Amino acid sequence: MLRLQNVSLVRGVRVLYKNVNLTTSDGEIIGLVGPNGSGKSTLFAAILGELSTEDGDILAPPLNRISHVAQRVVETDLPALEYILEGHAPLMEAKAELKRAEEAGDDMAYAQAVAHLAEINEGAVVAKAEEILYGLGFKPNDSSRQVSEFSGGWRNRIALARALMRPADLLLLDEPTNHLDIAAREWIEEAVEAYDGTLLFVSHDRYFINRFATRIWEVADGTITDYPMGFTQYRQVKAQEAAEKQETQKPVKEKTNTERPARGDRAQQAAKKQLTICEREIAKAEEKIAALDAEMEANACDYEKLNTLVADKDAAQAELDALYQRWEELSEAAGEV
Repeated sequence: MLRLQNVSLVRGVRVLYKNVNLTTSDGEIIGLVGPNGSGKSTLFAAILGELSTEDGDILAPPLNRISHVAQRVVETDLPALEYILEGHAPLMEAKAELKRAEEAGDDMAYAQAVAHLAEINEGAVVAKAEEILYGLGFKPNDSSRQVSEFSGGWRNRIALARALMRPADLLLLDEPTNHLDIAAREWIEEAVEAYDGTLLFVSHDRYFINRFATRIWEVADGTITDYPMGFTQYRQVKAQEAAEKQETQKPVKEKTNTERPARGDRAQQAAKKQLTICEREIAKAEEKIAALDAEMEANACDYEKLNTLVADKDAAQAELDALYQRWEELSEAAGEV
């Protein structure tokens, strides 16, 4: 569980948010949204104890039960597989315990350490690390390459693999689908579906947020507002809030036959109409992808049919991504972001 009690966070002279009270439940998937610079990544740092709150308390699982992927390039010369395995805290602790017993020459402690290591099953942990690597698009011989040999995008995948290796009650992900191709995105989506802890993530990938978030935390205007709903419903609520705000702020004017809307207003109204059409197209595209997913599951044993369906889904996903981009542009033009 994660709980924020009267939390205030300040960076420099700027108050990011004040008197925030939020509580999660086990197994929730929370999408953290808000403008760039609003304090989303800062909240992660505070949860991890990397910076102190100005006021209030953050109650979170112990650090060894929190896994985190930040948006920064990994800098290490360790082989990729070794670096990923370091993310598995129980294995590292058991190996350190064995080393201490060896150095101390304590036969009883050594026997206990061997039993502890056997209980963890290092072979199974290594196999899982390799499965994650290959799922994220790495080749078998990549596991022995130094992390520093990979490009920034591939290093981000390695950092993601390390985070997924760590047994955790709370998982913090910052833009998890960045730098991923379609196959790797599908794999990470499966990993998120299989994860049974609490997940808090930041993403500009509207498909990912819409598919997984069970609630939304919006960081904006000096606070964090909880929306206990999925992303689609959250967008509808925000659109309604914006419409009501615009209505209350609209100046009262006497109607005249000669009055015409300003050019900017006409453009905004046109954008709103196009935005409504775009949202309908997004809904249809999402339904199409869901139908393809169901059909792929039903034809899992028909290799030829499955290949055709995968190609159809790739095309549908590309269409949906383009619609999301269009939605962003229209939202800005309509004054809704």
